[in-house]
Amino acid sequence: MSGLVPDETTYRSMIEGWGRAGNYREAAWYYKELKRQGYKPNSSNLYTLINLQAKHEDGEGAVKILDDMLRMGCQHSSILGTLLQAHERAGRIDKVPLILKGSFYQHVLVNPTSCSILVMAYVKHGLVDDAMIVLGDKKWKDPLFEDNLYHLLICSCKESGHPENAVKIYSHMPSSDGKPNLHITCTMIDTYSVMGLFTEAEKLYLKLKSSGIVLDMIAFSIIVRMYVKAGSLKDACSVLETMEKQQDIVPDIYLYRDMLRIYQQCGMQDKLASLYYNILKSGITWDQDLYNCVINCCARALPIDELSRILNEMLQHGFTPNTTTVNTMLDVYGKAKLFKKVRRLFLMAKSLGLADVISYNTIIAAYGQHKDLTNMSSTVQKMQFDGFSVSLEAYNCMLDAYGKEGQMENFRSVLQRMKEASCASDHYTYNIMINIYGEKGWIHEVASVLAELKECGLRS
Repeated sequence: MSGLVPDETTYRSMIEGWGRAGNYREAAWYYKELKRQGYKPNSSNLYTLINLQAKHEDGEGAVKILDDMLRMGCQHSSILGTLLQAHERAGRIDKVPLILKGSFYQHVLVNPTSCSILVMAYVKHGLVDDAMIVLGDKKWKDPLFEDNLYHLLICSCKESGHPENAVKIYSHMPSSDGKPNLHITCTMIDTYSVMGLFTEAEKLYLKLKSSGIVLDMIAFSIIVRMYVKAGSLKDACSVLETMEKQQDIVPDIYLYRDMLRIYQQCGMQDKLASLYYNILKSGITWDQDLYNCVINCCARALPIDELSRILNEMLQHGFTPNTTTVNTMLDVYGKAKLFKKVRRLFLMAKSLGLADVISYNTIIAAYGQHKDLTNMSSTVQKMQFDGFSVSLEAYNCMLDAYGKEGQMENFRSVLQRMKEASCASDHYTYNIMINIYGEKGWIHEVASVLAELKECGLRS
């Protein structure tokens, strides 16, 4: 046994063994001995040492290993990847700028791929200032590659929830000479919108507009959404008008939904009807959200038969309407006195767990409006039986209906039930009472309601 001498394989194995045990001191000693004996480390040894050095924060040792890797002919991009991976795993990526220096760093600066790998890693871990230093020092020139890299960095910050870093990176971009990059600018408009900085977002849109760059569908979507978030529906409509003039733009399903909501909030019924038929012509595949959106937004813009057809088609495709859609259609059917359809839809909604207090209020209001007081009363009873408290809206509907029909005993009964349920009156309740008592010529009762209004701090 005394004649045995450790060879190259022995040293390599010892480096790996101590490396797996996490003992940097022993692994480093065997690495030095391996080199002293004139042997060459293999790639696994180098990888082991780099990982241990990252874990033990040995920056000087890492610099020496990088030199060894270069001497062995390892590719710069491969070395950089190994270095970054090791320090990411150790949670010490902030040590990399201290290690990368000299000829190795100079290679990074002249190589677009290595440069992008490094700055992406820095930005991923919040080292934005270090990334900007690298981009400021870089020696390569490739405007298209550079734009794509900046866009990737900005998107990375935005998607990771650090929009402030996206702004910092954007502010370091080279001047565009009046020709801003459409995709980067739109990403920044969206980023500023997320941050609530709508003035900054609008500045970028106006910059795009003045540059003469033709906007695409995604750009219009982002700009429209920016104005919606800012609460400026008028400006959103203006952007949509500009888009319509650009006849080559075909909205996707998301932009169609945004357009429907905007026109509905602006009360633009003609626009809604026109948009609906354009959606039909587009041949786009409808999903559940689009069916819901069309019904909810176009309830006043489309004929009732068309709305009914859309709802039936939705159900036939296996889609489920949401509660808002159900209530919208209950209101449409109720106002049209289509109570058979009201009852059928309501039963379906109940079976799917979609009926809510608004569903009952809508049906109660419809019966009251059309003077079907028997069904109005029975719906209130069903509401209570199904576990819902009678709402103020339901009470107001009953007061209005009974009052207009002159059924004052039932009118007073509803007021008493409200009192017993501790249901406070609102402005609408008091107005109903004043109108009904006024029509009856009951001056004393009107005065009593006005006094109560004054006491509550409300005005008639």
